[in-house]
Amino acid sequence: MAKVFEATVTAPVNIAVIKYWGKRDAALILPTNSSLSVTLSQDHLSTRTTIRAAPEFTGDRLWLNGVEESIAASKRLINSITTARKL
Repeated sequence: MAKVFEATVTAPVNIAVIKYWGKRDAALILPTNSSLSVTLSQDHLSTRTTIRAAPEFTGDRLWLNGVEESIAASKRLINSITTARKL
């Protein structure tokens, strides 16, 4: 069996207090309104994602909170996996 590559990252939770509503000027990338958000300390609340890859893996699988989930309907997730595979 070939070596399995594994990487784990964490990210803090960010809560939008005043939401972003789009761009008033796309060329200058100016928002329609100001936004305000709060990022929580990773000591209190965060997400953790681990990815594993090996040449003999035959497909992509996802577990969320210990339960295997379907990824077929999520184009965004498939794009993320494809990008990670290129790394």
